[in-house]
Amino acid sequence: MQVITSVRLFYLKSFFCLLLSLNHSAVFSQTTDTLKLSLKDCEKLSLENNLEIETAKLQINVARAKRTQARHLKILPKFELKHIWGPSTQARDSVTAFGVLTSPDTSFQFKDLRYYTETELNILQPLYTFGKLSGLDEAASYGVQVEKANLDKVSQTKQLEVRKWYWNLLLQKELLLVIEDAEKEMKKAKDKVDEKLEAGAEDVSQTDGFKLQIYQYEIKKRKSEILNKIVIAKAWLRMTMGVAPDVNFELKDEYLERIDANWQELPAYLEVAYADRPDISQLRAGLSARHALIKIAKSDYYPQFFFGAQIRYNYAKDRFDSKNPFVNNPYNFFRPGFIVGFNLNLNFVQTRDKVRVEEAEYKKLAHKEQLLSDGIKIDVQQLYLEAKQSEINMRGSRRALKASENWLRSATMTFDIGVGEIKDVIDAYQAKGKMQFEHLENIYKFNIGIAKLGHAIGKNLYLN
Repeated sequence: MQVITSVRLFYLKSFFCLLLSLNHSAVFSQTTDTLKLSLKDCEKLSLENNLEIETAKLQINVARAKRTQARHLKILPKFELKHIWGPSTQARDSVTAFGVLTSPDTSFQFKDLRYYTETELNILQPLYTFGKLSGLDEAASYGVQVEKANLDKVSQTKQLEVRKWYWNLLLQKELLLVIEDAEKEMKKAKDKVDEKLEAGAEDVSQTDGFKLQIYQYEIKKRKSEILNKIVIAKAWLRMTMGVAPDVNFELKDEYLERIDANWQELPAYLEVAYADRPDISQLRAGLSARHALIKIAKSDYYPQFFFGAQIRYNYAKDRFDSKNPFVNNPYNFFRPGFIVGFNLNLNFVQTRDKVRVEEAEYKKLAHKEQLLSDGIKIDVQQLYLEAKQSEINMRGSRRALKASENWLRSATMTFDIGVGEIKDVIDAYQAKGKMQFEHLENIYKFNIGIAKLGHAIGKNLYLN
């Protein structure tokens, strides 16, 4: 028997060790594998893991719970059951030969203590409240809409942040490739100048070498700045997505490309913004909730009709019940009853003040809606013009980039055949590098401009 038990323990330990090793391998693979994330993957992770979005979702749950609470106020807001136990003295009944009712229990002793129990049921059901309960339900329902609109607003903001840092990270990586290419080309040019100087060529001088050294320093400095920007952009993207620090990820896209956008005229964007923008929807839902609160305040001018019922039952052991309705008996009874009535607050001055406060809050919120509408009009117009200008700049920089490439090709050829100067080659390299940087930045600005315009109107304009 002991041998069988030992064998079982051995296999059980082996099984658990296998499970632990498999679990460790899974965790290790998760932490060492590199995730390849597209822009849509990053946006999805942000919607799932971002703490601000999660907080907005929890606020919706709170608002829904309040709406359920408001609806339940219509049905038995008071439905209470009370049950108590306690000690009581015994008081038995006895009738004398002359027909006199008396009791043998004339003195108190602890051994004569008995118990009593009492059960009480109270019910209150509103019948008609002149809009108080329906107003509470209405205000709570609009409260849910307010929180849903807030979730849309936070989600769209996080989507914009993800796009911003995703494209920024792509931009910096492309700029790094440009600067590394320039670094290689400058090294080749420096080696060629050094060779000519050693050979005693007359078409180069020591000054040309110094110029190349200065340009190489500028390249290294810019490269270091870009590397730092890559680290910062990746950290911001990680935080916006809610990804743990031990998770390695890289971008699936290798190059920063212009996004496809559905261009429309400015009035169409304004119309969409007034209809779909989350903060407008949130404000309008808040106005409806404020209107319901005015109705609730006004309901205090009128009586609140209700139905009430109470059932009380009390029993005490060894306690005589005379069954006489004119004799108060706090120990043995059964008292059912119901009532119909109304409650009216006669302090109409305070009710009027409450109504005025709610009406003032409503007007203040309505004024904010007008201010927000005016601000949206200017915001959308500005972002629309900026996006259009960035598209123009992007087309212009593409043509200028081609021109700088032709310039560099011409300057390099003339220098190689010995009729050009190194200064012309350096200037051409600088011009090409500058236009590469500017063109990539213009693509980034165009993409961000479209994303910002979509965020401003509450609609995604990114078609990819």
